[in-house]
Amino acid sequence: MKGICVFIVIVLFVVMWPIGVSANVTPLTTLSRLEELVYGETRVGALVERVDRIEEDIYGSKQSGAVLTRIDNIYSFLDANHTGTASIKLQLNLAEYGFSAKLTAGQPLIERLDQLEIDLLGAVQPGSLSKRTRELMTTLWVTTQLDIKSLELREQTLVKIRLLTEVDSANARVGDEVRYRVSEDVIVEGRIVIPAGSEGIGRVAEVTTAGMLGRDGRIVINFGMVSALDGSSIRLKMDAKATERNHSLELAAGASMAGILLLGPIGLVGGYFIRGRDVAIPVGTEFFVETERTQNVIGFILRPAQN
Repeated sequence: MKGICVFIVIVLFVVMWPIGVSANVTPLTTLSRLEELVYGETRVGALVERVDRIEEDIYGSKQSGAVLTRIDNIYSFLDANHTGTASIKLQLNLAEYGFSAKLTAGQPLIERLDQLEIDLLGAVQPGSLSKRTRELMTTLWVTTQLDIKSLELREQTLVKIRLLTEVDSANARVGDEVRYRVSEDVIVEGRIVIPAGSEGIGRVAEVTTAGMLGRDGRIVINFGMVSALDGSSIRLKMDAKATERNHSLELAAGASMAGILLLGPIGLVGGYFIRGRDVAIPVGTEFFVETERTQNVIGFILRPAQN
């Protein structure tokens, strides 16, 4: 009996490029990234005019000081994570997760805020981004200060994911998207670090269809990263710990994860005249990957902070 052999190599190598100001990043580049974070696209115009515009949208008015300092302040206000200080992005993540148990971290902040207000309040609200986010947090949590703590998310921490895209060696093409969602909260010291509902997008990097001599299909997938609840990007990979945990799981197709992920050709009966099998892993299949490296994140208990 000819066995199933698909070797799926899960490689996670999308490199994170931080948004903050550094010696190797120009103010214009940093501003462009901030605009992409807020609006989903880079705006046109002179640097100072663009800084004025994004400040008006975020704070409700233009700010004073040197342009470089103002850009750095925008970054800290929007996206920097510090224990005891909830950035706008962090507050929006908490509001979205608390309301809908999902995290659309890849979408522009303005679009996410608009959709949350529509879903919760029935219409987009007036005011600056910061004012609207504070009011949303107050509506959901009564306060903008939740119980947060700086934690160490260690390498090899297991993350259970669910495929949102079918993986099939018969029709996959290099560059195809492979979407997935974290299916269980990742908890460290009793606090949520990576929430269930956080989504990632991978890409097919290599594909070989089934052929003669019993050769089964093979797909190499780069799964990229998922977002932690504090907005940090978490690199994932398939390694020994996740493989061991997957050994007992069963795919919807009936093949064990151990067979899909690890084994080479098995049961090649008939050799030249037997064609191998293309194996489809359907939408909804769940299995484990693991964190690639240790990094500091902020963990949350979804309740108001204790005074």
